[in-house]
Amino acid sequence: MSVSIKSWLGQVTTGHGMMVLAPTLLSVLSGSTTWSAAAPLLVAGAVGLAWPENTGLRSASQAAAADVANMISAYQTQKKAG
Repeated sequence: MSVSIKSWLGQVTTGHGMMVLAPTLLSVLSGSTTWSAAAPLLVAGAVGLAWPENTGLRSASQAAAADVANMISAYQTQKKAG
């Protein structure tokens, strides 16, 4: 296996895409779900497989979440003091 395929298989989004596609396809093939009801899940699973994990965006969103948590904590501290 090439390095790029191993890297792609190791990404979180690839795993999520497979976890959405597999049960959805099994549900449709067993007759439990119609194709029209499964279509949104199939599209979401395909997007999960095709869209690579964006580590830069993940880092930025983690930093933003930490900033928001600090802001809320400071607001709560200020409210208790005042």
